[in-house]
Amino acid sequence: MTSPSDPQELDKVPEAVVDAESKGFPVVWLLPLVAVLVGAWLVYKTMSETGPSISIRFETAEGIEQGKTLIKYRDVTVGKVDTVVLSDDLSSVTISATMAPGARTYLTEDTRFWVVRPRIGVGGVSGLSTLVSGAYIAMEPSGSGKTRRDFVGLEKPPTVTSDKQGTNYRLRADKLGSISVGSPIYYRQFDVGEVTDYKLADNHNYVDVGIFVEAPHDQYIREGTRFWNVGGVNLAMDAQGIKLEMESVVALLSGGIAFETPPQLADSPLAPEKTVFALYGSRQKSLEQPITEVMTFLVRFTGGVRGLNVGAPVEFRGVRIGTVRAIDVGPDPEGTGILVPVVLINIEPERLKAHTFIDVDAERQEKLGERDIDKLRRFVSEGLRARLQTGNLVTGQLYVDIDMFPDAEPATIGKVGDYYEIPTLPNPLEGILAGINSVLAKLEAANFEQTLTSLNELMVSTNQLVQELERDAPGLMTDARATLQSATDTLESLQGIASKDGEIGNELYRALEELRSAARSIRVMSEYLERHPEALIKGKGNSP
Repeated sequence: MTSPSDPQELDKVPEAVVDAESKGFPVVWLLPLVAVLVGAWLVYKTMSETGPSISIRFETAEGIEQGKTLIKYRDVTVGKVDTVVLSDDLSSVTISATMAPGARTYLTEDTRFWVVRPRIGVGGVSGLSTLVSGAYIAMEPSGSGKTRRDFVGLEKPPTVTSDKQGTNYRLRADKLGSISVGSPIYYRQFDVGEVTDYKLADNHNYVDVGIFVEAPHDQYIREGTRFWNVGGVNLAMDAQGIKLEMESVVALLSGGIAFETPPQLADSPLAPEKTVFALYGSRQKSLEQPITEVMTFLVRFTGGVRGLNVGAPVEFRGVRIGTVRAIDVGPDPEGTGILVPVVLINIEPERLKAHTFIDVDAERQEKLGERDIDKLRRFVSEGLRARLQTGNLVTGQLYVDIDMFPDAEPATIGKVGDYYEIPTLPNPLEGILAGINSVLAKLEAANFEQTLTSLNELMVSTNQLVQELERDAPGLMTDARATLQSATDTLESLQGIASKDGEIGNELYRALEELRSAARSIRVMSEYLERHPEALIKGKGNSP
């Protein structure tokens, strides 16, 4: 057998011939390539059907179950919760969820999520269906803004969702009152919107309230529209009487806001989105013209000012021209050293078409010029005075009345500190009571017993005169003596009857005692009426 390692045998082996025309794709690689393509298609199909993954942060995971809780929009499932984990600082929970493929376009920075569970609020009861089906996460999609995959969920459901048509506005109020999120907005007592949010201003000077008014009612909100609080019951007791206002039972329980455009401002432009309006405490205050010009004066009263409150009106012949600014005590203007009520009043010329007492320069604001003082001096010299008047006997509220009294005692304009002083007159009721007290004091001080004593002394003097005449002219005085004796007997009889122990005297003294008692009772009654004038109508009751 020839060895393969023999060189001679190796030379006899034929060489391989390479066929150049047979080059092409090796069949052996076809199967791996098909496998790669099938795998890529499966990956694409899986990713396109799975949808994007998102994370939502909540303060609590109440009602949310891992792997079960659904994410819905309009009751259509658009996602499912995968995991629920606590944050690193344990202050919140983070929910990972897989969304439906079609939700990818609507996952933006304006998209909102919140948990739907049974809730009871001012707007009613919501989420009752979750008592059976369990809580779920609601989604409000948005196509505007940048794409986002991590979100912060709302702890409370939004009061206004994107599917509602209307306009948002902002209101500024001195205090929140009974307003809460969800409180209704009324137009002519129709519910046309609701309060969306509220917060304290950054400078703490006012409360910022957000409201939403539904279409088409938002077309009635103009730049001159007035808003006021109608929450609860508005009970006002002032010099004008008792006023009771209530919008509805819902507003009584949960608060509310009403709006109206005054007729003179009905042609003002439509208010654009997020226009800021003032929120007034009542409809009456919303209709008042804003006061920007005031002149402060001082008035001092010698009597009591019980029933006069800060904010009470200042009137001139029934027309309101100002407001009581402050009430205090100060020295008597006559220099007696006795403290008397001191009242600061603001005269508001904008309430008058023609400025009666002063000519206001808008640039001066609260400063008075010499022309104003000269005009006031002339009016005071002609009888301009201030006095307290009872606005309503039921409430006992007082107001400051300014009028012309030509018969008043002369007076001049004074100045106390920074304020000019307007002379005053007593309250008319005080004058009446003072007159009654003066008459009663004189009746009580009357001494009828002294009068009877003087009459007795006169009778004794007359007797002595008769005796002297009898000595000097016995014949002439015989008849006179009989006449005088008869008169004496009559006077003695009258004296006996009119004495304290006599029949008439006893009755007279008894009448005097009753008159004195009545005088004291009337004085007590007059003093009580001075403090409580409302008792003339509703009686004494439980008043002190």
